[in-house]
Amino acid sequence: MRTISRRDFLKSAAAGAMGVAVAGVLGACGGEAAATAAEATTAAETTAANTTAEASAAAAPEGTTAGGEAPGGEGGGPGGPGGPGGQGGQTTKEVLIDASDPFRVTGEDGKTVYYSMRRTWVGEPPVIADSDIAGEYSADIIIVGANYSGANCFRMACEKGAVCIVMDSQAEDSFSSFGGQLGHFNSQWQEKVLGIPKDYFDPLDFIDSYQLQSAGRAQPDLIRQFAHRNGEIVDWITELYDDVTAITSQDAIDPDSDYNYKKGYFMTYPACLNLGSGNFQSSGEFCKASVARGIEASQGSQAFYSMSAKVLIRDGSRVTGVIAQSLEDEKYYRFLAKKGVVLATGDFSANSDMYRSLCTEVQECNPYTDLTGAGWDGYGHRMGVWAGAVMELGPRAAMGGATSSLPMGFFGAAAGLWINKYGKRYCNEAFGVPFVAGCQSARQPIDSAIIQVWDEGHWREFAKNQALGHFNASDITEAKMDQYAESLKEIRAAGAEGVKGVYCADTLEELAGYLGLEGEYAKNFVESVQTYDAYAAAGRDEDYAKPADMMFRISEGPFYAEKLTRNANIVLVTLAGLFVDGNQQCLDQNFEPIPGLYATGNASGGRFPLQYTAPMNGISIGFATVFGALLGEHLAQKE
Repeated sequence: MRTISRRDFLKSAAAGAMGVAVAGVLGACGGEAAATAAEATTAAETTAANTTAEASAAAAPEGTTAGGEAPGGEGGGPGGPGGPGGQGGQTTKEVLIDASDPFRVTGEDGKTVYYSMRRTWVGEPPVIADSDIAGEYSADIIIVGANYSGANCFRMACEKGAVCIVMDSQAEDSFSSFGGQLGHFNSQWQEKVLGIPKDYFDPLDFIDSYQLQSAGRAQPDLIRQFAHRNGEIVDWITELYDDVTAITSQDAIDPDSDYNYKKGYFMTYPACLNLGSGNFQSSGEFCKASVARGIEASQGSQAFYSMSAKVLIRDGSRVTGVIAQSLEDEKYYRFLAKKGVVLATGDFSANSDMYRSLCTEVQECNPYTDLTGAGWDGYGHRMGVWAGAVMELGPRAAMGGATSSLPMGFFGAAAGLWINKYGKRYCNEAFGVPFVAGCQSARQPIDSAIIQVWDEGHWREFAKNQALGHFNASDITEAKMDQYAESLKEIRAAGAEGVKGVYCADTLEELAGYLGLEGEYAKNFVESVQTYDAYAAAGRDEDYAKPADMMFRISEGPFYAEKLTRNANIVLVTLAGLFVDGNQQCLDQNFEPIPGLYATGNASGGRFPLQYTAPMNGISIGFATVFGALLGEHLAQKE
């Protein structure tokens, strides 16, 4: 193995590679130089302003600051005290970099650290001179991003007595938000609009079910807080509305329904409200109103729209502020925080480089696709990494892709009988109810059809007893069933032509032909349906152990089937974020909290640690709004 010393490596690095030098940001320090890297082989050597001391920095998100202290925690860089970085002003130990493997660094003690997040997506932080700073602002809390999580973090912190600044790159007059469905349970709105008592759901059921659905990988304290307090926070959120009963619902259930909210192994919830309803025409208007309410509650608090954050400011290991550029006058401004900086900057699905590198499961399920989604560019994640934070551990989730290749059609993503291009059933469709089950669809041949099958005799029972999870049929009223019945009449009349990919036939053999299945594949189809029906009748799935309460017979013709395309490359936003603890404080490479740095919403991890799993419609925005508000409360109360 060819090795060179850290000092020699730094001295031989290309001029101008990586570095942030903000002279005079903190008078006592005389300036700050922070270095990070796009690759572990990149490094820089900068001179701190107004000093003669050399400030070397190892190449990586975990690089040291001008004082020589690792940015990720109190105990130095990788390896703890005395490792790379040492303590402020002290001579650092030599670190050996394996030139043949740029993601491996070996310290003098022989310990090896792999930095799996060192990829081209990290990029270089901008270098902004002190002379370029046009003005300075300070507050208790600086929040970067004014959408669901940031707006509610700001409002809550302001109402709890903190002086806050929130900034967003969007202009105020054209401000918009993605989506608008807020999933939760046990709110006053749930009681008044859906007729379900406010205390109906047990928070412990949610904790147990969600961690089961997440393979125990979700951040336990985050899930605990959401379970116990989400209804309370939604009550607070909906104070912005003139009339709570005017907020429309994503879900509809007959009042006298005996619907069981536990489906198979997992809980499901009906309480999904539409933020862009009532007195708000859009969810973006709701977010702006949240910010305005915060300003009303806190003298001195401010909102800066058309303000784009560029780089975090650090004093040693502590994050103390952010430098941002106004998109109106193109000048830079310094924002200093007494208690903390919050990254509420959204996702990274619009950054294909980040998306491909971080959401590897989604990419590997779509090997010929250049991944891109409908969200943001991940700049907030990158700022956090430049300051010493790391991404949450993989696999990293997206809303769609690796685990949501579902037959989303006539009955939504119903967990009925799923059949592939070979005419074969291939999984327990109810597992994950049914989102995690979608991973099995994503693993079918790329050109596979995903076929959903049902019959005339049992479709109402089937449709009315699905989980109310994301993409499922959320309206299960009798009125909706009557609408389905009219559509099915049209499909029956269409015969082999079908209607929007849905076909009906008197026999399974005939139906297989309509679907384009021939020979062995057609035979497989008929056998798969008949076997499934036998299991449903017996209440025991001998193949995949599907719970009996999620199996419905397919025995009374005519028979229906919907042929859909495997859709693993349909992705809305990414859901992976920076590694955080239960207080949403960012963690460093050693999993230690970074003083002063927090992440919430889609900039934070811990919420969807396996892949997107949704026991209710709108859980992503539900998490964002609730966790944003809880973080605002925590920081406002922080000494």
